Amino acid sequence: MIIDSHVHLWHREMLPDLAVKNYLEPLLQYADQFEGFMDFQLDAELPFMDYTAPVDDLLEAMDVSKIDLSIILATDFELVNEGRMKNEDYIDWLYDLCSCDNRLEPFISVDPNRGGSGLKMVERLAKKYEPRGIKLYPATGFYPDDSKYSKYWDLIDDLGLAVVTHAGMALPPLDEKFCHPLNLTEVAEKHPDTKIIIAHFGGKFHNELFEVMDRCDNVYTDCSALQGWLPSEPDVVISRLKETAGRYPKRVIFGTDFPLYDTHFTTMQFIRFIREGDWGTERMKEDLLGNNMARVLGIL
Repeated sequence: MIIDSHVHLWHREMLPDLAVKNYLEPLLQYADQFEGFMDFQLDAELPFMDYTAPVDDLLEAMDVSKIDLSIILATDFELVNEGRMKNEDYIDWLYDLCSCDNRLEPFISVDPNRGGSGLKMVERLAKKYEPRGIKLYPATGFYPDDSKYSKYWDLIDDLGLAVVTHAGMALPPLDEKFCHPLNLTEVAEKHPDTKIIIAHFGGKFHNELFEVMDRCDNVYTDCSALQGWLPSEPDVVISRLKETAGRYPKRVIFGTDFPLYDTHFTTMQFIRFIREGDWGTERMKEDLLGNNMARVLGIL
């Protein structure tokens, strides 16, 4: 079994323009140097493929890579966006899009900064779609362990939702100071029945990950975005897989961050790298690729 626990199907109107611009900045500088010679279409609504992937492309990638299930992660950017699309409209769009194939499993997303209205939104979406999980993005401006969000975590616990939370880098207007793994420690301790997946092995704050996972058996981590080191620095990926899965073989989860990275290291290549790499036993590899996430979702 292979489960990709970290997949995106973005809607351009939900993405903050400033974050998109900052992400594109290196390309913008390159375009200025070659003005008149190359057209990068940077003024287009969807300037390059990282910002969108038709669902057919995802399903094709799943077929090629023999992926049994993809977890589609929504992100609530409405409070930091220019107001072009409301979060609930985006969630509706996403669930409708994913209804074409039962191998697509969307998670909802609601920014805790919404306060009481956010709690009601979580309840509405949970009743409407019966999701297995929720995606949090602290970079929108919240410390997960702030006491003012305690009712939010209580509700997630009551609903039995798994949590995927971003960790590591974020570009303005988002703020990575909120994205440290250690900020999840108190939450995980207070809600031991809630499964919390810290994305990207903690990203640039990877050094904090083990402290949280040592203290909290309900904290997991996914390997999405490790492909950023491939193919140029495979030893970094092997080292992180060996170190993390070696300590927590039942709590390390496969994810790709699709469609990001797929242009230079495809999902199929990443799976092959994981299967063939010298970082763990065959059992550890099978657990990472699917079994661990299946247990989180209650399907194994």
